[in-house]
Amino acid sequence: MIAFDREGKTKLLKTLIEIPFGMIRDPDISFDGKRILFSMRNDKVDDYHIYEMNSDGSDLKQLTWGTELADVDPIYLPDGHIVFSSTRDLKYCHCNIHIQPNLFKMEEDGANIVQIGGGHLWEGQPSMMSDGRILYGRWEYVDRQFGPSFGLWTMYPDGT
Repeated sequence: MIAFDREGKTKLLKTLIEIPFGMIRDPDISFDGKRILFSMRNDKVDDYHIYEMNSDGSDLKQLTWGTELADVDPIYLPDGHIVFSSTRDLKYCHCNIHIQPNLFKMEEDGANIVQIGGGHLWEGQPSMMSDGRILYGRWEYVDRQFGPSFGLWTMYPDGT
């Protein structure tokens, strides 16, 4: 990977992980800068799962498992838990057959996955706010127009 410094000169950066036939998305860096969370699938037939590694690329760990589901958009919480979007609670878009994720929370090692979101459709792209709440996008059908309405919502890490 190549990047440019402030003077416009190129410098070589370290490749942390290579996945030639898959895809990596949704990176989030831990509060202390020592770990990175991300979603990854190893190839086009694999499902997305949550992975973590050290910021130097060492100690890659898969945190979520399952088939025919997608775990994406992971973020660290200050207490060590992880919030992510998942299709574990199967929901379909009302106007077509797209599967929609909701928000879930798990312990830092992937244990005790619980659903904290309760939307009828998509909930995703969570972000930590400075007051401890989670800011996320939510898709709801409304009668104001033809089509969906995407809004920003907040919740506490316990789902309230």
